[in-house]
Amino acid sequence: MESSVFLKVENTQVGPLTIHELQQMIKQRRIKPSDLIWDNQDELWLPINESDLIKELLLQAPASPRHVMAIGGGKGGVGKTSLTLAIGIALAGLGRRVILVDADFGGSNLHTYLGIDNPEYSFFDYYTMNKTNLAEIVLPTGVENLSFISGASGTLGLANPKYSQKIKLIRELGTLNADYVLLDLGAGSSYNVIDFFLAAGDGAVVSSPDPASIQETFYFIKKALMRKMYRTFRNHPGISKYFSEEERVWNHPDFVSVKELYKNVEKLDKDAAGIFRGVMQRFQPKLILNMVMNSGEANEGVALKTAVGELLSVEMDFWGIIPFDNKVREAAMQKKPFLIYKPNGKASRQVSKMASGKILEYSRLQSYLDRRKLKRLLHRLEVPENEIENEPIICSVNCGYWDDCEYQNGGYPCAIRNLETELVKKTTK
Repeated sequence: MESSVFLKVENTQVGPLTIHELQQMIKQRRIKPSDLIWDNQDELWLPINESDLIKELLLQAPASPRHVMAIGGGKGGVGKTSLTLAIGIALAGLGRRVILVDADFGGSNLHTYLGIDNPEYSFFDYYTMNKTNLAEIVLPTGVENLSFISGASGTLGLANPKYSQKIKLIRELGTLNADYVLLDLGAGSSYNVIDFFLAAGDGAVVSSPDPASIQETFYFIKKALMRKMYRTFRNHPGISKYFSEEERVWNHPDFVSVKELYKNVEKLDKDAAGIFRGVMQRFQPKLILNMVMNSGEANEGVALKTAVGELLSVEMDFWGIIPFDNKVREAAMQKKPFLIYKPNGKASRQVSKMASGKILEYSRLQSYLDRRKLKRLLHRLEVPENEIENEPIICSVNCGYWDDCEYQNGGYPCAIRNLETELVKKTTK
């Protein structure tokens, strides 16, 4: 029988944990050297970095965990494909192995942005069993560290896959030899798009500042949350019928608040309400506002984040804005990625900053941001919460991220703690 492990993470006891669960915590960087682990032999709490078990698991942990991220949007014409390509190139330029996946099965065009007219292989070859695994249809792009999988336009079966096929495909994508797998989803909010967005684990939505795009992005997030809840409770005794009926309400334009829905679920089943909160806590789509022309348009991103928080109780991670840049259109006309066509352009610089400052640094802040997100979620749903310690972290050269941090300010409280607040202040002035 597998032994259980107990931890003290930020003075809160966690456990019993299986070895697999402990491995996941290590992989997600949810424990740090100051945390403690219970030593069964000596019957005392040891610092994590003194544990032989932790050292062994660290040696077993992969040096570069794979990340599968889906990039979608409720409206076409927002620059989603060119932006996905640019993010991929930026990550590749930072030394990460990246595979771009054209997941717009009804109208694939990623290869065109790469200047490739007729890809040698595509999902069609995989779907028709001409190639037996995804690794065989991965194609080079000419950019170091960057490969891609072409879509399969016109293949009806692949354009409308079953739910089980979508999950299977996402799992297989996670086995590819890459640090990051980026899915360029089709436009719109169909269940095919939504299911891939949710199955990927990480998802970013791209919007432009115009009202129609903002509205469609809000609807995309709302529908994604609804779909996630529906899939979670579809077989839950006493709740499944309620959610089947509620699905029509969620899709109705006059739908207002997730808080009321939560209260209804709580009345029916307290345990289901706990599952509900867990789903809400884990659902955190990222937002990229593209083609922004001025500060007024930039504020639309903050407004959308606020609306999603208040009406859907969803904590969005606003990754920032990409300014409007004529060079992006010029690059598209020449079938070149804009990050290569004009690497010093306004849009290119912002994408590079986003790749290094948001995507690569994301996991380092995840544990702290998750705790903050949980507190806000409980507040929005009006659920009592236990007091969570919030002692200030002092910036120091002893910090493991000192060399890479752009917010160095030794001796003062860590600036990362106030990062989100400062972002809102700066973008709403």
